[in-house]
Formats: sequence, C-alpha cells, structure tokens
Amino acid sequence: MRAFASSTATGTTRFDTGYQDIEYPHIQRRQVIKPSEASVKVVDVKSTPNVKVGYVVGVGDQVPPAIEQLGAKVTFIDQDELAWGDLSKYDVVMTGVRAYERRADLRAYNRRLLDYAERGGTVIVQYNKMEFNQAQYGPHPARVSGNRVSDEHAPVNVLLPNHPVFNYPNKIGLATWTNWTQERGLYFLGEKDPRYVDLVSMVDSFRDNPGEKLGSLVEGKVGKGRWIYVGLGLWRQLPAGTDGAYQLLANLLSLPKTLP
Repeated sequence: MRAFASSTATGTTRFDTGYQDIEYPHIQRRQVIKPSEASVKVVDVKSTPNVKVGYVVGVGDQVPPAIEQLGAKVTFIDQDELAWGDLSKYDVVMTGVRAYERRADLRAYNRRLLDYAERGGTVIVQYNKMEFNQAQYGPHPARVSGNRVSDEHAPVNVLLPNHPVFNYPNKIGLATWTNWTQERGLYFLGEKDPRYVDLVSMVDSFRDNPGEKLGSLVEGKVGKGRWIYVGLGLWRQLPAGTDGAYQLLANLLSLPKTLP
C-alpha cells in the first residue's frame, strides 16, 4: 500500500514531491527529488503490552521504531544511566547494531548489563563485528566470527522448538522465515563456551559458504536471567516490514523476566 501526501501553499499550487540533501566532503551538495509517498504495510504479529525496553543505540539504528510499533516503551540509555542508573525498571535491555564499536561507555560499563541479567533481566545483544572480541562482554567466553548466511531463502532449523522465543506470543513456523530480504544474518558467534545454547542453525545455498552455520541466535543463562545474541538481520528486516522479523522481535521482548 502507498500513502501519498500533498500540501497547498496558495490554494492553487499542489506539492506532491520532496527532496533529500546528499552531501559528502568530496562532492558538492546535491538534491534527490522524490515523490511525497510512503509505504504502509500491515504486519501479522502479536505483542505483549507494556514492555519496558532500555535501548543502547548502535550504528545506523532503525530498530527502536519497530519496538515502539509493537506497543513497547523504549527509553534510550545514556552514559550516566549505564554507569549508575537503575536498570531493574526495564523488562529488557537491548543493545543496537555494533553498539560495542560505537559506545565506549557500553564497553566500560558492560558489567552492569551482566549484573542486571543475573538478577533476572533479559539482555539482547544485536550483532557486532570483531571489536566484540577485545574483551569478554557476554556472561561466558565467546567470539564473534565472520560467519553469515547470505541467501535470504536459506532454510532455518529451529533447534529448541519448545523454547519460549519460538512460541509466545507468536508461534514461529515456516512462514516466519519467508519474504526476508538480502540475507538471513551476519557476524554470528563462533567459538563459544558450551554454556551457550544455539537456538537455530542454517546452511547457506552458496558453494563458497559451505557447512552448517550456528551462532545466529544464541542464549546464555546467567543467574536468574538471560543473555541473548542476535546475529539474525532483524535490523535489516524490520524497516522492510518483514512479518517474521516482527514476530521474532515481539517474542524476544516477551521473554519472561525470570527463568522457569
């Protein structure tokens, strides 16, 4: 569905285009003329109401609007709150894409996220690059790898079908993995402590990327809580309106705050 916007300046002039400035140090400023339109998509997803999410912004991050679209309350966590704020008021603390590269305060105060999880919180870490390997940021030793699955149609094998992330509030099935765009995910966890549990596995269709790929959705139990690494490309799928990505995000945000 497309939505069109227009405005009238004089009563006779109708504006149905807009422009975007493109400016870099090595080129002159240019304007790209675009129609005044937006895509509107109805997404098939259930969500848990009144979830409070503390969010540590990453790089080029478009995930928070999707969280808010699910009815959750997003609060952006700044340096002071990371250092000494009360994180227990959040049901979930999520770090944005490549946040450990962008946020020196996150690297410095990461222990506070682990303490929050130990007391029963849920920490969700979206993908990071190799800077994640400079220290132990998870509850147990783990290293990010260059593993990815580039075929957006690659079959996804759910390894623990009874896990709540695949069951509440959305039942995750084959339809969840359809209509993805560009890729399944990238920068999966590679070498990791056996206390981590892989929740899905995949095999890429490309001959130059053979073998089963683990590390795209990984859980580590810590105290009374959870620490979850998400290498699945939710950050790419959510702006594209992919139903399955919204379903997975809703389920991640709905994980119980204390373990059964």
